[in-house]
Amino acid sequence: MVRRKERCMPEMVIEIPIRRLAYMINSMNNQDLETLYMFLTEEGSELIERNKDLELKKVKYMSEEEVFDV
Repeated sequence: MVRRKERCMPEMVIEIPIRRLAYMINSMNNQDLETLYMFLTEEGSELIERNKDLELKKVKYMSEEEVFDV
């Protein structure tokens, strides 16, 4: 039986005190908080996969005309 190597994102381990992490999160603007939320949820993993597909040119962005049918 051949086992496939799972693809995963590179990982990095850093030590940050909880108080400093809380301060960093409290200092974020709304857009940064939304981005952080998306990365920490299942929705974020789906967006990462979609972005990977775009970078690998498996799919392409739709034009404004295609999106709005104008």
